[in-house]
Amino acid sequence: MGFLRKFHRQVDWSEDEQLWAGSQFTSHSATGVAINQTNALSATTFYACVMMLSEDVAKLKPLLFQPRDDGGRNLVTKHWLVDLLRKPNDWQSGFEFRQMMMVQLLLRENAYAVICRTKGGRPYKLIPVNSDRVAIWEAPSGELFYRVTPLGLHEMAELRDQPFLIPAEDVFHLRGLSINGLLGSSRIVLHKDAVGLAIAQEQQQSRWMQADSNPGGILTTNARLGPGTAERIAKDWRTLHSGMSNSGKVAVLEQGLKFNKLGMSAADMDFINGRNYQRQDIALLFRIPPHMIGIVQGRSAAGVVDQQAAEYLNFTLTGHTQRFSDKADLAFNISGMGMFLDWDYSILTRADQATRYQNYQKMIAGGFGTPNEARIDDGKNPMPDGDKLWKPTNIAYAGSDVGGTAPEGAGRPSEDDVGGDED
Repeated sequence: MGFLRKFHRQVDWSEDEQLWAGSQFTSHSATGVAINQTNALSATTFYACVMMLSEDVAKLKPLLFQPRDDGGRNLVTKHWLVDLLRKPNDWQSGFEFRQMMMVQLLLRENAYAVICRTKGGRPYKLIPVNSDRVAIWEAPSGELFYRVTPLGLHEMAELRDQPFLIPAEDVFHLRGLSINGLLGSSRIVLHKDAVGLAIAQEQQQSRWMQADSNPGGILTTNARLGPGTAERIAKDWRTLHSGMSNSGKVAVLEQGLKFNKLGMSAADMDFINGRNYQRQDIALLFRIPPHMIGIVQGRSAAGVVDQQAAEYLNFTLTGHTQRFSDKADLAFNISGMGMFLDWDYSILTRADQATRYQNYQKMIAGGFGTPNEARIDDGKNPMPDGDKLWKPTNIAYAGSDVGGTAPEGAGRPSEDDVGGDED
């Protein structure tokens, strides 16, 4: 242990590298709002994006397959890695584990889980750790080690058998966008001003609502009011009609007073537009279609929404699942065991019932799938004789006759074509 402390040094980040690595716990935005993991999630749109992405990835089940010689694949159901992916530890389900890892990845672009192994070296438990409490150490030889600072009795107990510096092969490290290959570039550090502005706007609007729950307006009268009367009326108005607790109360006016409601000012409109733009800006950071987090601009056509949903799956979610698959292959040598990891996307691609049944009909009639495959996908039990693949009667091989028998010589080159042109 003394050797490790003496000859291994913590990565010495410069000020610029700290910005990209996100090694600080808190970053200060230009608005003056301090940004950290908890504070960033207080921004409504930021929270919605993190929640959507983390839940969508978490509910996708990772599956192990063995490739077949004919190009197909067989699902692996009995293997220690199947059990580990289903239940990574004693206190988290697979869903909870994947969501926690995704939240850390989305906030800091780094997610860590310590790999616990048996005496024979087989992984049997994954312990996720908050990325703010993990540091990378380098050896003069180039080896990497991870220093984890436990927090709480439970985490201390789970990590008590781990060394002071954990070797890289015993840490499952999901790394996002990186400029040095060692650490991901923290999202909430790189975009602290965007997140800080969203938080500042929410706080500003809350202060306005706390100070005055009613639309702006003025009290007017043709009567002459003395200084004392005017001051008393203004005080009574603030007491009875200012603040959220007085919202909706009936105003009783005296001395011929009239309340004239003022229209929304240009500053108010600009503030609202600024909030809407900021929400879209944060959705852009996560590559999430705005309508999926409640940002609706006009009436969206059904085809456009369906296309955006498909783009979200293909261009956003698959990037995260591919990162997870590649890291799992590297950490657990999946390909070396003759298997590969894939994800079940059916829970996200499941259409409405009418569309789904039309697709089943086309699948069965086209000979692409069996009735039982359609029933199982729809949550029903298979039926007898439902495993037969239907063959369309109106389709035949090119060049064949009506009965399906190809004429003699069909599909073969003629004798004149064998030698090609002699010129």
